[in-house]
Amino acid sequence: MVQDDLSYRRFFTHRLMIRDLLREIVEEPWVERLDLDSGGLAETSFVSAQHEDDARDVIWKFQRKDSGEPVHVYVLLGFESRPEPSLPVRFLGYESLFYHRLMISNPAAARKKLPPVVPVLLYGGSERWNVATDLGSSFGDLDPSAETYRPRLSYRLVDQAAYPLEKLMASDSPVTALFRIERCTSWEQVLAILPCLWQSLPPSETSLRRTFETWLQQVVQARFRLSPGDVSTVLTLEGLETVLAENMDRWHRELWEGGRQQGRQEGRREGIAEVVLLLLRLKLGPLEPEVEERVNSTAADLLLEWGKRILTAESLQDVFRD
Repeated sequence: MVQDDLSYRRFFTHRLMIRDLLREIVEEPWVERLDLDSGGLAETSFVSAQHEDDARDVIWKFQRKDSGEPVHVYVLLGFESRPEPSLPVRFLGYESLFYHRLMISNPAAARKKLPPVVPVLLYGGSERWNVATDLGSSFGDLDPSAETYRPRLSYRLVDQAAYPLEKLMASDSPVTALFRIERCTSWEQVLAILPCLWQSLPPSETSLRRTFETWLQQVVQARFRLSPGDVSTVLTLEGLETVLAENMDRWHRELWEGGRQQGRQEGRREGIAEVVLLLLRLKLGPLEPEVEERVNSTAADLLLEWGKRILTAESLQDVFRD
């Protein structure tokens, strides 16, 4: 199991993360039938020694919002960073172990309808996921009369790289911030997302914040070959604001030089607008759509002036005073 698989497992042992993943990314009608605030981690000690690798998986237990039976629904969450042909069989084995343990611990369950288990795979690899999402298609044919005996299991694939970027950018949740950071190709891009991440974490989510901090220090730091100081400085909004202020002139200069060398003044303006929006969110919190539209339609020279004002501004009026 690779380090990223373990990191992702830690993220999704937090209720806020699984709730936002189901609500904003999975987005299927069955999710609306769950009381997502009732979620709790289910027992996984039933995994046998022969299935010890399945410790990478997480299983959540939710109550239903309707009056349907059974009362609970389980979500089995798996993680992969490369295509794994055995994944459908692993999910099937995990479900079988789960139901077996359930009926041993509660014999009355065998005489009732068993609770649904919905498998969801979170895939974060760079290769295309080329494994069947239904187990039945992996078996050879015999005769139409034997079709009834074909094992059946389907799982919901969440392919991080294939998820539309515009939908990620339209959301302010820690899950979408995580997905966006995973797509970054430079530390500067990560810095542009961190304000949204820190603001999306309520003060009560201290454990989840520590999980993100550990991930940035152990995974992202290694990915971009950063020094420990580069990362530790931006683990708070205050430290991030200092870093952004120190880098603002350099970013503007690089954007100007890049636009001049390539003859793309519009590219330069769009880049400066992105920095200004970043600083506004950091300083003043979430922005109304009309504010973002105003920034995105403003000329580069005025954007540069606004960028300087943000560092001492206390309101939008201070930034847009002229």
